[in-house]
Order: sequence, then structure tokens, then C-alpha cells
Amino acid sequence: MVPVKISRLGHVALNVRDIDASVKFYTECLGFQVSDVNERGIVFLRLPAHGDHHTMNLVQAERGAGGGSSPLNHFALEVGSLDDLRKMKRFLEDKGVKVLGPIRQRGPGSDKTLDFLDPDGNTIQLFCDMDQIGWDGKSRPKAQWQRREFPD
Repeated sequence: MVPVKISRLGHVALNVRDIDASVKFYTECLGFQVSDVNERGIVFLRLPAHGDHHTMNLVQAERGAGGGSSPLNHFALEVGSLDDLRKMKRFLEDKGVKVLGPIRQRGPGSDKTLDFLDPDGNTIQLFCDMDQIGWDGKSRPKAQWQRREFPD
């Protein structure tokens, strides 16, 4: 039995061939708004009716990548706390699941994350404590992005 409650699908990250065309499509055709762009060029998008810092990430696919590469970069599931992430890390490791490093904060959204692989090699991310976008529509300034690792 899973030791913590997974509350919802949080966000999806897609590998895209043309990041500018994808940003234009998702903003102009579906109404997403850009929250941030990090130093690697990853674009963090949100839906205006939802408070999360991001509900979709767009990641520029490597140039010349083979046609068999997956458009899925990762999908994320929300848990309640850092303690839940720690419990899930131990649980997944005990099940023999490949966990991709420690629990981290990596920047935009300042959420704490744990990444691991499913049997087909797809990355799944568990997260908690995502920044919320306020009434003014502004996200945390880049100077305040939090990056760190958390002990088990």
C-alpha cells in the first residue's frame, strides 16, 4: 500500500521541437500564460484560473533527436509535504524503483520534488509546496528562486 496520499496531477512537461512555436500555440490558442523562463530556456506556463506557478513546462528537445524520442519530459503528482516525499523515496527504493537523485528544489515554482522512473523509463515527479501566483499575476523574482537538496 502506498504510504502517502497523492492528491492530484500537478503539471506536465513536454519536449518540443520549436519552443517559440509551442509557446505561441499554448498562449494564443489555449490561453496559458508564461510564469517564468529559466536559464536553460525551459518555459513554465500556467492557466490563469489556477493558482499554481505552473501547470505545463515546455522543454526544447535536443536538435537532431531521433523520431522515436518521447514528447513526454515528465508528469508530476502532488503530495502533501516534504515528509511525504521522504516516505515515498524510501518506499520506492524498497520496491526497487530507480529514483533519480535526492529530493530537490530547482528554481521556478520553488516546489520540492522527487523524480523516479516507471518501468518504461518515463520520468514521474512527486512534488509539494508549489508557489502560488497571486492576484497581481506575478511570480517570485528569479533572484528568489530556491535551489537546494534535502536530506533523506
